[in-house]
Amino acid sequence: MIAEALQQELGGSRRASKTIMAWTGVTDHTARAWLNGRKSPSSAHLLGLAANCPPVMVLLLRLTGHDRISIDIELIELEAELERMLAIVQTIQSERER
Repeated sequence: MIAEALQQELGGSRRASKTIMAWTGVTDHTARAWLNGRKSPSSAHLLGLAANCPPVMVLLLRLTGHDRISIDIELIELEAELERMLAIVQTIQSERER
């Protein structure tokens, strides 16, 4: 489940493992093992992942019975994505007006 959450956020590229390495201080080998679901992070590393990766945080909240909080996090992420998309649309519109 952790691998799925990490892949949802980062994909499965080499860049994904580098990001995990920066978040947690683990080696590339360990980061790739987590991404591929071959190993699970320790509790300390799991907290580092959750602090930096919203899908991991949402997973942890759901697994511990805090579904309502996980929905709040997803709504915050959705709002940020909608704002980003609106900015893109506004940029395109202003370029067309020129």
